[in-house]
Amino acid sequence: MSVNDIENQTTTDQTKLQKVKEKFYESNAGDGTTTYDQYLHGAPLYLCLLSCFATLFLIGLDQTIVITILETVGNKFHAYEKIGWVSSGYMLTMCVFAATWGRIAITWGRKYSLMTALVLFEAGSLMCALAPNMNVLIGGRILAGIGGGGIQTLTFIVATEVAPIHQRSTIFSILGLAFAISTIAGPLIGGAFTQHSTWRWCFYINLPIGGVAGALLFWFFNPPKAKGTWKEKLKALDYVGTFLMTAGIVIFLLALTFGGVEYSWNSGAVIAMFIIGGILMILFLVWNFKFSKAPIIPWFVIKNPYVTIPIFALFLNFYCFMGIATFISTYFQVVRGYDAFDTGVHLLPMIIPTIIFVIGTGILIKTTRIIKPYAIVGGIFGCVGVGCLTLLKADASNGKMIGLLILPGAYVGIGMQTCMMSSQLNAPKEAGGTILTSSLMNFSRAFGGALGADLSQAIFNASFKNKIRKQIMKGAIKGIDSSQAAKIISSPALIKNLPFDSQEIVFNTITDSLKNVFITATAVACVGFIFIIFFSNNKVPKADDVAKTREEKEAEGEEPEQNNVAGSIEKITTNESASNNQS
Repeated sequence: MSVNDIENQTTTDQTKLQKVKEKFYESNAGDGTTTYDQYLHGAPLYLCLLSCFATLFLIGLDQTIVITILETVGNKFHAYEKIGWVSSGYMLTMCVFAATWGRIAITWGRKYSLMTALVLFEAGSLMCALAPNMNVLIGGRILAGIGGGGIQTLTFIVATEVAPIHQRSTIFSILGLAFAISTIAGPLIGGAFTQHSTWRWCFYINLPIGGVAGALLFWFFNPPKAKGTWKEKLKALDYVGTFLMTAGIVIFLLALTFGGVEYSWNSGAVIAMFIIGGILMILFLVWNFKFSKAPIIPWFVIKNPYVTIPIFALFLNFYCFMGIATFISTYFQVVRGYDAFDTGVHLLPMIIPTIIFVIGTGILIKTTRIIKPYAIVGGIFGCVGVGCLTLLKADASNGKMIGLLILPGAYVGIGMQTCMMSSQLNAPKEAGGTILTSSLMNFSRAFGGALGADLSQAIFNASFKNKIRKQIMKGAIKGIDSSQAAKIISSPALIKNLPFDSQEIVFNTITDSLKNVFITATAVACVGFIFIIFFSNNKVPKADDVAKTREEKEAEGEEPEQNNVAGSIEKITTNESASNNQS
């Protein structure tokens, strides 16, 4: 071989090495398995995604279907004072356990963690369907919420593992579609069951759908098993952190739920819940970042602003979504007098744009590989669209109601897609980085939705009670005294018994109080837009630029994965310590 041949060969090898080093790669799970072993193709991929779609559909359906049965169930069990727990018991537990399930997924593997979450959800649904009294029904909702938190987190984690990053916007479109469809289907299905069958079918429906989804998952999703002994896996979970975070968030949200409804804001019970909840959350943060060996919120994940900024933006996005969806439904049912089915129909102008834009944005991201410009457009839609909801009047025309709901729906759809893709694209390369990023993303979404519903309820209640009492004291409303003011919203029949002029004043008062909810949501959307401005400018890599083998990932500089859970956790802890020392 001549000198020229040797030089040419060397140049070729260097060029190949350079191409390899330009590959984009994602972190391994941290459980002894590797990223590229998780990818699925063909029928197994499609059936696995169908299972994820079905389970996520159930979670979204269960959040909204109960809206239609609250009055019926309250009357059935003669426990109307506890009816709020049918919704909040589910939402609270789904929110607080969302982050913990991410760590469970690393320790025990995604397949059996998701199967466990599905079993818990199905068991809770069966309890609700068979409930002989209100306490059993609430217990079933709490159990379903624990499982629901796992399903919500783990379906997105599975989605990040079964396909590489350049295909993920399409997958997120499918999962976003499940969430959007379930939001509108809940009131429609629940209203049909309540009117033509029995409210118990609102929970029975989860059993066959969940059973089929579980069977598909069991047979077609077969990732490598997480390595490590039972002892190692049990030691890899943060029990203290889970308790502190769960208790702190639950108590804090309960203060928002009960404040101004069952207890006054300055009552000892509400003040105590705020204080205790706040102290527990501070203790959680201290424990998580200073003492925990397997933190639920790892520092090596959140230290990257291009990961945390989309997480906060999605939190604010879902705050707006749940606050708007909840109180637009209140407007349709109480002010316009629609039943649950018609309310679902009138929510379509918001849900259809959500579906269109979550899919359309996914297609654009896949085609153009850019994220930030679309996120900025969505943020502008949010600021303008949510702000325009303050123009809603009690006697608004159908055309105006439709027009006012389009931009908020587009904002939710674009934000859902861009926030998830941006955080995934910038997830840390350390072991467990992608999974823990997905876990925190879903926790922020659940927490944002729960806070949006509860805080919006608190704002509305405080505003409405103040305004309606003033009207009663002025004598503008006949047939009701100030002690009954708080019951008007929960008992629409009470409004129908008032004289026509008094009804009109009540409806205008409700609409004026909703304006305060929408003003707050507008401020939240504007803060979200500020976060969006600081999104990463990184592009989604092309298919050829994604590392698909161990050799390509190691050439990029990633260390070989440790072969057991304990070793992986030790590696994560080492990364955390190094990050803290650098900071």
